[in-house]
Amino acid sequence: MKNDISAEQLENMRKKAKKMEKIVIVFSIVALLLYLSPFYIAMMEYIAMIQEKGTSVILEEKMSALFLVILVIVAVILAIATFVFLWLVVVRHSYDKFNTAFKSRYVLQIIGAIQGFAQLQYVPNGGFTWDDVRNAAAVDCGEQRYYDSEDLLVGTYENVRFQISDVTTYVMVRINKRKHLEERFHGQMLCLEQFDDRKKSNGHLQIFEKKSMSHMIGWKAEHEIHTENETFNSRFSIYATDEHNAYYILTPQRMEKIMRFADAIQGQISVVFRDQKLFVAVSRDSMFDANIDQPVADQTAKITEDAKFIQKAKEILVE
Repeated sequence: MKNDISAEQLENMRKKAKKMEKIVIVFSIVALLLYLSPFYIAMMEYIAMIQEKGTSVILEEKMSALFLVILVIVAVILAIATFVFLWLVVVRHSYDKFNTAFKSRYVLQIIGAIQGFAQLQYVPNGGFTWDDVRNAAAVDCGEQRYYDSEDLLVGTYENVRFQISDVTTYVMVRINKRKHLEERFHGQMLCLEQFDDRKKSNGHLQIFEKKSMSHMIGWKAEHEIHTENETFNSRFSIYATDEHNAYYILTPQRMEKIMRFADAIQGQISVVFRDQKLFVAVSRDSMFDANIDQPVADQTAKITEDAKFIQKAKEILVE
């Protein structure tokens, strides 16, 4: 493909960005030493002046220690400011170039090579809308003004259309008369859009892993469901708009698939059936972000793991 990029090319871009970062670190350390020099000279001159005036030894020592502390603090602040400025000007350009190539070209290339995936489109700045997340009811959607979603991947897997993206939600809380943002969910949400017509969900059927109930769950459907599978009941809390329909969808085979999915995926999960769609959310780190500290070969394996998330979720649909 015209837009393909080899792992070797990408690794060279990563190494260049890493080299720029090391150069900036070394330069910042040198800058710290340079910043210390004039302050140190000034401190020594001040001490000499105190000695000429005959100030006591104790006072002289205290003033010297105070000046030394001030000297170090000011020099460190200036060195940090220098590092940040150079990182934004020098390193950020190299990293952005590497990250853009990784996300917009390499990710599609790797996933597209996996059997079953087709019609892939990757939108780094795209994602689910806040209304999408609220209506899915797979996680706490938080407050709309603080909502964020990116790294949207759409396509088909074994002829089932999917969308997956990173999602982060927050609410503003007040503690001791102070406001601060509290994260409610950070991870990925997946939507499979061709749910079996014979198993259409009437409203929401929500399945929340119990260990995630304290922070991940948003609003719940009105009926709490208990299945005949006690192992499943012990691991998940189930809520449904239509009780009869919930039992129709949650066959013994499908419950086993959901438990196997939860075992295979690192992170807390929730599963929601709604109409002809299946939503799956997992609390974990962002997808597809390039890392200049990690060889491209290792990051390739992570892309493959992200693809397995889609593959394993699709198995839940299959009876």
